[in-house]
Amino acid sequence: MQLAQLEYLKALRFSGGFSSAAQKLGITQPALTLQIQKLEEELGFKLIDRSKRPLQFTREGEIFFHKSVEILQMVEQLKQVSFEISEEVQGDLKVGIIPTVAPYLVPLFINALIAGFPYLRVEVSELKTEEIIVRLKAGTLDCGIVSTPVITTGLLFEPLFYERFFVYVSENHRLFEQPEIALTEIEENEIWYLEEGNCFQNQVNSMCLFNSQQTIQNFVYRSSSIESLRRIVEKENGLTFIPELATINIPAEQEDLVKTVAGEQPVREISMAVLKNFPKERQVAALKMVIAKSIPKRMLIKPAIQVVDPKLKIG
Repeated sequence: MQLAQLEYLKALRFSGGFSSAAQKLGITQPALTLQIQKLEEELGFKLIDRSKRPLQFTREGEIFFHKSVEILQMVEQLKQVSFEISEEVQGDLKVGIIPTVAPYLVPLFINALIAGFPYLRVEVSELKTEEIIVRLKAGTLDCGIVSTPVITTGLLFEPLFYERFFVYVSENHRLFEQPEIALTEIEENEIWYLEEGNCFQNQVNSMCLFNSQQTIQNFVYRSSSIESLRRIVEKENGLTFIPELATINIPAEQEDLVKTVAGEQPVREISMAVLKNFPKERQVAALKMVIAKSIPKRMLIKPAIQVVDPKLKIG
């Protein structure tokens, strides 16, 4: 058994097929197929159910895969020893960030990260929380930035910052002239929604006591992008919710569209997620430090009010 075969198995699991996995690995499909067959022969059982489409692991294959991930993670820890001895923070760091945070947070810290840690190579992917959790446990991500709390096993979550929710209101809306808006004033059929399953939208539904689009509307548009919803609000009517970081770079001519929530302002918690005993502690610590220096200081302080729960339970 070779470590390369375990890497091949991991690529196969997350590519979903031999052809795409081989392309990702930079080898031919026959070569990949041969290595998996050799591994199965050595183990004495099938890892892949080749009769299923899309590709599926057998029950034995699932058990072996999860054990192989643990081995690959331990190998990665050994590789990190040389980096830990060095004074420089270096190596690779793969980061997953949820889409309602990434486009606003990454531009704030990217230049400082490059300047402060020139030997650290960071790869950021915009992913939903569920996919971040799955990839962390599989070892294809080193850390994730998600909205918490999240109910899951095997991970550690450390709060990074807290951001308020704001209402983004059309100039044609009946509430536009108000400097702040009470959640009780908002009707469900006025809101432009993020797609179902988005933790930010779960939080909006929770704090507004909505059950996600139960009223009848002539036109429903669900987007994965807050910026897309902003464009619709600006050109049409209605309103949407945006996180605090999204308000930083709003043009001056559109600042009047941003309204605070009246009364106790709802807040979400953004945290760093890592595996327990994760191998790249110094690299993750460098990223956390740069983020803390890049965002407004008030957002680092935990508010007295309870954070809005994204209501996520991931096995």
